Amino acid sequence: MTKQTIRAEVSARVKNLSSTYCREADAAICRWVIQSAQYQKAKTVFCYVGTEREIDTMALLRAALRDGKTLAVPLCLPEKGLMEARRIEGLGDLVSGRYGILAPKLDCPVVAPEAIDLAIIPCCTGNAKGQRLGYGGGYYDRYLPRTECPAMLLCRHQLEREDIPVDEHDVMADYFVTERGVVDCRENG
Repeated sequence: MTKQTIRAEVSARVKNLSSTYCREADAAICRWVIQSAQYQKAKTVFCYVGTEREIDTMALLRAALRDGKTLAVPLCLPEKGLMEARRIEGLGDLVSGRYGILAPKLDCPVVAPEAIDLAIIPCCTGNAKGQRLGYGGGYYDRYLPRTECPAMLLCRHQLEREDIPVDEHDVMADYFVTERGVVDCRENG
């Protein structure tokens, strides 16, 4: 199967998920992340703001701010496929950005990739081997190699797939989190 075919198939599955399942799964995923050793020891956390089809990460963002962590959120740049991490001090620093995704205001300071201790990343689908299928923009595949931290992939269990095509440039996740828990992908590779 091609990546485009899988994206279309998963997109159709997302539309059939109940709002109750999504809300409960997302809350459990956020709890697993917050309880993880990786999150607990991280001083600087890079975390996306979930869209309607993704995990709702607002609980994670609030927790990082409450826990006194430096919280960096992606800002998509005008150059196709490029993004940077920007520090936010509160949820009021988020505004509607590229693709209608909440993003940091332009005056939020840049956080250097090497300063990030944990990257929490989205996917269309993923699996416990650390394989990730994004939405086709290549943003994370370009950005994550510049970091020196583990990547934690969030995915609802009902959207997990084992048959994800992986290209040479695709970045693998170190941890895979569903509502069932956290898996160390390095043990499954």
